[in-house]
Amino acid sequence: MPRRPRFSVSALLAPLLGLGLGVACAPPKVATPYPTAEPPAGEASSDALARYFERAVELEPLLAGFPYKRFEASLERERLFFLETAEGYTLKLLDLRERDGAVDLSAAVTISDVDWSTRSLWKIHSPREGTLLWLHADARNDERMNLWTLDLGSKALTQVTDHDYVYGFGVDDADARIAYLPREGDKPGDYRTCLRILEVASGQNREVLCDTPELSFTWSSPRFSPDGKEVFFTALAEGDRNRKTLVAVELDPQAGAKATVAKGAKARAPGLRIITEPAARSRLELVRGWIDGARLLFIANDDGFANLYTYDRRSGAVEQLSRLREDVSDAAILDAGVFAVSGTPAGSTISLFDPKRARIVGQQRGPGKISLIDADRTRVLWSKQAPDLLFSAEMATITVAADGGAPGLTSETIVALEPSLAEAVVHCQAEAVMIPTHDVDPATGATRQLHAFILRPKKPMAAPERRRALITAFYGGDNRYSVFDQVMCAAGLTVISPAVRGSRGFGKDFAALNDRDLGGAEIVDLFAVGRWAEATLGLESWQIGVYGGSHGGYATMRALTFEPSPERYPFGFGLAHAGFSDIVTFYGATNIPDWVRLESGDPADAADAAKMRDRSPLTHVDRLRAPLLLTHGANDSRVPVGESRQLAAKAKELGVPVTYVEFAGQGHHIEGLGRRAEFFQANFDLLESAAPATAAPATAAPEAAAPATSKSPAE
Repeated sequence: MPRRPRFSVSALLAPLLGLGLGVACAPPKVATPYPTAEPPAGEASSDALARYFERAVELEPLLAGFPYKRFEASLERERLFFLETAEGYTLKLLDLRERDGAVDLSAAVTISDVDWSTRSLWKIHSPREGTLLWLHADARNDERMNLWTLDLGSKALTQVTDHDYVYGFGVDDADARIAYLPREGDKPGDYRTCLRILEVASGQNREVLCDTPELSFTWSSPRFSPDGKEVFFTALAEGDRNRKTLVAVELDPQAGAKATVAKGAKARAPGLRIITEPAARSRLELVRGWIDGARLLFIANDDGFANLYTYDRRSGAVEQLSRLREDVSDAAILDAGVFAVSGTPAGSTISLFDPKRARIVGQQRGPGKISLIDADRTRVLWSKQAPDLLFSAEMATITVAADGGAPGLTSETIVALEPSLAEAVVHCQAEAVMIPTHDVDPATGATRQLHAFILRPKKPMAAPERRRALITAFYGGDNRYSVFDQVMCAAGLTVISPAVRGSRGFGKDFAALNDRDLGGAEIVDLFAVGRWAEATLGLESWQIGVYGGSHGGYATMRALTFEPSPERYPFGFGLAHAGFSDIVTFYGATNIPDWVRLESGDPADAADAAKMRDRSPLTHVDRLRAPLLLTHGANDSRVPVGESRQLAAKAKELGVPVTYVEFAGQGHHIEGLGRRAEFFQANFDLLESAAPATAAPATAAPEAAAPATSKSPAE
């Protein structure tokens, strides 16, 4: 009888602290502190206080009660890195060598004098020796990402490369060379990306190979082969994000004679060969390290879900290691096998695979979302979140039984919130629901159902007229904690977070449902959720609105300017952060033009361009009837600030209800306690302005004296 896969002890056997749960321009409206009125007599003033009608929401516990984010680690060097967040963000280092049980994050030391709320920081690499760290960062929150060094002794931060954009980097086993992919060029047609090798000791930097329109290099973290003679990374066939491929580049002219080419692999340029031919593949990510010194591990979704694959340099064989029916989010190579984290919005699974036999030797599942932070030999560090769990971190040890039996796993919580703080930062009661939408799912033959979380406030507004329901316009349905959602619940409002078509977590086919249909059926999904909310919550349409950032910001604007049709739902308001208002101008200015081609089409094609213009909110500002808030960071290069400015300008010209607040020095996200407080007050001000189309806003007996609020017209 076969052994049953097991782990001996695991924190996952218990719930993860509960179920549940990111053109011509108008001059900017610079953000100013909210509220402008004095607080009621007897109430202390706070820079982190926001008001929705008479209810005061103390933001500091939500924004800074657990003042830490962006955890990275080097378990090999016993280091934990993170940002301590307040008005400014401080980079911290905690030495794990003296750890005995839980860690005290407040004991970490400051390693940089830079305020990281004014910059982007994407990755930290800690070499095995020395005091120098390598950072993937920018200088001014504009995502002009480059490579930097940070000296732990002197705190000196030094920019090492100067490119328009560095997609990703990887370091060889000796920490002697860095392979990275920088892009040059100001607009999509001029982009050129080359593989470069940086010698750490000498600073010598050489260009190895550049991309072509047929095979473009974009987001990837290159991996050196164990002998250092090859570099592996991902590329796009003809710029198509749905045709990702694994490629190898020879650094040594003699390497080709020693490495076996995969069956059917083709050389497309001197020194480059394709390992996996372009196919219907939208996910391909390389995992750090090598199995048995010869097998490269990567994640790809060839079979419809993100699974584990290996490429053997000796034989050239590509083999599938896992066959899960949920997407693998991350993986690591351990002494005991390959550790993988997978899941859906319903929960997470940790699995240990035997790479020789391609089988699971241990597996456990639990609610919430697990994210892998780092792994080394026998240990794994991961974090957990849910709609009602802000953060916790587990350190697990995985051992192999001496008799060859199933592995064992023991884990302990090393970071957890104090019970009082956990209560102060969770104001929503989360429930997973399914919401029917407008079409038939061919897999079931029944009406397609959308997964969603409904987050109800623990203390709803007493006055029915002041109740609101906010629907996530995009990036909803994820099993994670959202500060925005919790702030809305603290104000007594309800949030519905649906995974509309195009969302991740349900396999490749569902994620591709909105390809070349940006602003189409995904918006009709929102209309279905609006009708469901009206029927379920007992609200009127003017009390139900949409909100979102980036793609979600566009979707919010699009939902409020959609063409008249039976499908359209009359949302009562919209909150759009860092959204794009014109798909064509966005394509010409963004640093992700390949995403626009995938989702909407090619503006060089007349038919595509016409559809893109028609689905652009800027084209149909005259249709706007409900109040709309636009917020944007002035330094945003993912979605340039001109996208909000041009819609605000046209709205002012037409006299339609748009409020615009711009945040100087900020990028794609708003950072800093004071600036985020301003952001939330601007959102509450807009929500207060929602009213029935044919009647004045109703009033109710106040819970306390209500202050005047500042309204910012489009300027």
